[in-house]
Amino acid sequence: MDKVVNPRSVLHALQPLGLGSAQVESLLSYFCRLAASHSTSTVSLSREVARRFEHDVEEQFDWFQRQISGIGDSALTWSSALSALTSIPMLDRLTFLPWRNVIAQSGFPIVSKGQFCPHCLAEDRVNGGTPYFRLAWESKAVTVCHTHHVRLEQHCPCCYKDNVRHAAALVVPGWCTKCGAFLGRDVSQASTDHAIEPVELWRARQMHEMLRVQQQFAHNPRRSALVDAIQHIIAEMDGGQGTRFAKRVGISKGTVHYWLQSNKLPTLEISMQVASQSGIGVVQLLTGDTAHWKPPSQEPQLTLFKAQDRKRGPQREIDWNEVEQQLKTYLHQPNPMPVREVSKQLDIETRFLYLKCNQTARQIGQRWLTHQKHRRQVRLAKAMPYLEAAGRDVLKEGKALNLREVTTRVPAEVLSGVQGLYEVLRDVKSRVGHPSAAASNDCTESPKPGLAR
Repeated sequence: MDKVVNPRSVLHALQPLGLGSAQVESLLSYFCRLAASHSTSTVSLSREVARRFEHDVEEQFDWFQRQISGIGDSALTWSSALSALTSIPMLDRLTFLPWRNVIAQSGFPIVSKGQFCPHCLAEDRVNGGTPYFRLAWESKAVTVCHTHHVRLEQHCPCCYKDNVRHAAALVVPGWCTKCGAFLGRDVSQASTDHAIEPVELWRARQMHEMLRVQQQFAHNPRRSALVDAIQHIIAEMDGGQGTRFAKRVGISKGTVHYWLQSNKLPTLEISMQVASQSGIGVVQLLTGDTAHWKPPSQEPQLTLFKAQDRKRGPQREIDWNEVEQQLKTYLHQPNPMPVREVSKQLDIETRFLYLKCNQTARQIGQRWLTHQKHRRQVRLAKAMPYLEAAGRDVLKEGKALNLREVTTRVPAEVLSGVQGLYEVLRDVKSRVGHPSAAASNDCTESPKPGLAR
């Protein structure tokens, strides 16, 4: 009999963080850390994963636009692919796939620009751990951190830009992909700009419980158990009348009919709506666990999802002389700010600042641009010794100096702070005397006959 040999993994057998708890890492975070562990870009790794599984990839393929931590086919494909390549089993636990049989795939929206709790990231670092993105942060249903009771953020605290968490070629979880600053912040620096609504805390608590439970599933929830739970709730609270149930919960009676008579599944939003109006936890509803559930003795206090009439307040009168003085205060404060952030703090649209206080607004904008330029120069100056050392090593090995060779020799957190890396590499080539740089200069100074400049 042939001896069975356990094959070596193609990629690093990187262990997921927070596995087995509600603080479990998202598959997106795992993928970013896996790319960093190989000193390669997320784009290169995504193409390698696709190539291994014989998928055709478009030229403008953006891996981060795939909802790889969600509940759909992308999550299933990526989690299974990465499990196969890393030898780490059950990477579907880093996604919402365990709920696939009881929540509609199109009804589990994932955030696109990436949100995060700065205090969780800071605690990861303080405790000597690796900062990472929690799976709970991927759901649009969650807007606050269950642990710290603060609103999740999407903007870098340093450069104030959004979409800074992971949408880049080089990603180090916990650091801004635009300016390289750490996204974490101490709890003592918690923002109090926006009050947290009870509905937000309730949603975060329900998601926390969902993630805690899914780590322990022996079998994923079944649709039949969900349907039984809904029918039980209708019988106990609404006398078995689906129409009354639909009206009380705030959905159409046709929706209830589809759940009970076809293979249709509720969205996460509607499941939360049913749970909040029936006095049952979302986990108990989705898993069909109604053994200890009793109908609430009074009307649920959390009218979380029912539409409320919005009354318009009186039109705001703005004293532009006072605004001008406030802008000058921002202009002369120690730390520059972008006009967009100033307008946010003043609760005045940016375009109105440029219309009514043009000169001061432009001065604030120019000061911010100068500050950003200086920051880029400082980061480049810090990174240049690493880049030059990498260039000399590449030359000694007789290889071409390119992005692939550099990323294997320079720490990812150093490269993440360098903008225009391709242009920078040209400068590095000339500094270390790379042959391709000399050839490029020769062509520029004395072009060959017949070649256009």
